[in-house]
Amino acid sequence: MLERIREGSQGVVAKTILGLVILTFALAGVGSYLSSPTDVAVAVVNGEEINQTQFEQALQRDRARMQQQFGEMYETIAADPAYNRRFRAEVLERLIDDTLQQQFVSKLGIRVGDDQVRDTIRALGEFQVDGSFNNDRYIALLRQMGYQSTDFRELVRQDMAASQFRAGVFASEFSLPSEVQQIRQLEQQSRDISYFVVKAESFAAQVTISEQMIQDYYQMQIQRFETKPKVAADYVELSAANLATDIDVTEQQIQAYYDANQARYSTAEQRKVAHIMLEAEGADTEVAAAAAALLNELQQGADFSELAKQRSADTFSAENGGVLDSLAPGQMDPNFETAAFALTTPGQLSDVVQSQYGYHIIKLITLEPGQQQPLAQVRDDIAERLQQEQATEQFYQLQTRMAEVAFEVPDNLDETAAVLGERVRSTSLFSQAEAAEPLSHPAVINKLFEQSFINDGLNSDPIEIGEQRLVVVRVKDHQPARTLPLAEVTEQITSALQIEEQIRFAQEQVVTLLAIEQQDMVSLAAQVDAVLQSAPATPRFGGSIDTEVRAKAFKLARPVSGKPSIDSVTLANGDVAIVAVTAVQDSAVTVIPSEQELDGMAQRQAEQSYLALVAALKANAKISRKLRSAELEQN
Repeated sequence: MLERIREGSQGVVAKTILGLVILTFALAGVGSYLSSPTDVAVAVVNGEEINQTQFEQALQRDRARMQQQFGEMYETIAADPAYNRRFRAEVLERLIDDTLQQQFVSKLGIRVGDDQVRDTIRALGEFQVDGSFNNDRYIALLRQMGYQSTDFRELVRQDMAASQFRAGVFASEFSLPSEVQQIRQLEQQSRDISYFVVKAESFAAQVTISEQMIQDYYQMQIQRFETKPKVAADYVELSAANLATDIDVTEQQIQAYYDANQARYSTAEQRKVAHIMLEAEGADTEVAAAAAALLNELQQGADFSELAKQRSADTFSAENGGVLDSLAPGQMDPNFETAAFALTTPGQLSDVVQSQYGYHIIKLITLEPGQQQPLAQVRDDIAERLQQEQATEQFYQLQTRMAEVAFEVPDNLDETAAVLGERVRSTSLFSQAEAAEPLSHPAVINKLFEQSFINDGLNSDPIEIGEQRLVVVRVKDHQPARTLPLAEVTEQITSALQIEEQIRFAQEQVVTLLAIEQQDMVSLAAQVDAVLQSAPATPRFGGSIDTEVRAKAFKLARPVSGKPSIDSVTLANGDVAIVAVTAVQDSAVTVIPSEQELDGMAQRQAEQSYLALVAALKANAKISRKLRSAELEQN
């Protein structure tokens, strides 16, 4: 049969059919290539396009920055579709702002030369190896970031030009001492305040909630009643720390480990010496005689430190009276070490010692003998170490078996748990935000709420959630996101409407009170049976009255001709306060502000000016945002 097929494939008809098939695929491939979308624009700013590639590069940079900032927590944050939509929109808006600034900089004629761009790139630490620019690293990093060399140079040129412009804006701002004094005077101002509160709950009896109101509220606030998807999970955990708690270590094992690791539980001898060195190349009888004479002087009671400063050729140690750093075996010339380690009593002098550098006289300064920690002192440490070592060995053995069984028996975790000597743990339904340890780890959350994993209903691969810590999970129940029906939320809506209506009644009552001519706080408070509160000389910051009341009082105009300034403010709890300012006390400020204060205020003013400039550019620009359509076209 195979022979007949081979012969048939060599015929004219077969070759013709094969040729047509090849031509069809070739034309389809070319057609696909020719019809594939180009790098579509995600926004157009004053006729200049921001393309999809630029957007994706900016998106990757910002994601990398967020991952570095938030670590593993970022995976949980990024799993939220709403967050991703906001994040992408913010990246696009920043690209639009950057484009507007570049256009403005170009209009101003700010330019950066090639030499400046080259020097800036070469100075960037990311492209340096051992403190010098490395071209291979430069090219590799550009490829990793998706840039061509020419494109990257232009990006750096644009950033440098924009930086020069920003520096100009910031440098042009300044602050006068009188401005700082004026701000201080406002900060130190105090006011006489009186107020009373109209309680929203006092209007509860006047509120009537109709079915239509409930229906309208439900329709207008429908997004509030959308639930998050939930899953219930089974899981088993493998942890070296848990394994260690079940491991018993014998006294024989502890003793054997102690005997084999004596050095770990002993401290080396610590000795410090001083020396006087007379320099010589090889044997030199004259220098040796001079050293012997010095030793004689020392033995007769001469001051070692003074002689070292005067006579020692080792100028570094001589400045410290000849004292060297703590001495350890292998650091010095063998002859020097032999003599130094032969000294046993602090203050003891050696004979004249010859080394490759000359002739030495050595003095022992301090000596701390090495010590061996007794077994009783380190027993617990050894036991814990042995437990961890054995637990680690068990962990890696069980890890492989855990993965095998979870794959071989994919529709339950009973077999996997049996291999580990554990039990299957189960949860009730929970959302991503409600996940508890150990399922709250970002990698586990992402897996549990992955739609294909939910649909399969099978075991996961072992998921690492910490050092030597793994879990295998499976979804046993799933509740998709849904919109709660009106019947389920009627009571919740009724309660919300009740509060809203009470606040509305309170606000209407206050509007009526403020419309009364010849307003008097005492009579106004009496009309609503409220208690009038007084707070004389209240400071702008601090004080005992409600924060919202104080903030409102300091926004009011100064009283004119003894007539108080009066207005209202709705408090966070829904009550409405009527606030009056009857007097203002100013503080005299005569202290001349420091240069640091002036610079700080100028910096704040510059930031506000720059943001205002960007806002003005944006307000006057022709901007077309096409992010959604661009993504659809790419897909």
